[in-house]
Amino acid sequence: MLCSFSVFKAQTAEDKKEISIAVTDILKGFQNKNGDLMNKYVNETYGVGILFKSGGDLGFVLNENIDFGMSLDYIQKAWNIRNQFPVQFDTTLEYDVKNKQWKKEGLSAQFNSNAVNNYADKFLEQYSVKDQEIFKINSNPKNVVFVTLAENSKENAPVNGFRFIMTKIDGKWFLTLIDVTEHDAE
Repeated sequence: MLCSFSVFKAQTAEDKKEISIAVTDILKGFQNKNGDLMNKYVNETYGVGILFKSGGDLGFVLNENIDFGMSLDYIQKAWNIRNQFPVQFDTTLEYDVKNKQWKKEGLSAQFNSNAVNNYADKFLEQYSVKDQEIFKINSNPKNVVFVTLAENSKENAPVNGFRFIMTKIDGKWFLTLIDVTEHDAE
């Protein structure tokens, strides 16, 4: 008797190629403050959310697009990225909150990420973020990639690295959330 099993992977070679190109463009756009380059990855229907911390509490703001002319204190702190690493798929990079640096540097793209659901669970109930469309489209981890640029700053920068979420919507990968939660806004 012959048995055969097939394992379905949510990501394909095409997904990895598209993610690699998008991640490079998004990081380059962020590094050079080029909103146009980043906005080609922002879905017009859903926009882009920013996850941040203020006074230890998790916060969230939804924007139609990336606009570097806006006053975004919580995101401006992350503008010192260098982005000198190739994308590694399904690698986990950890931030050491106590020492305020990454345990290992690199650029990671994790497919099948449950990061958005984990964040949604951390919000106080009164904020009902799970009811917002930007969180709903990220509720299925099979459509979510969590990107982490882990780099420890050599200069006197307030923040090291950059994290964001990409979501597959109608067959295309979009930047849906920027995560600066490791860095308190105060």
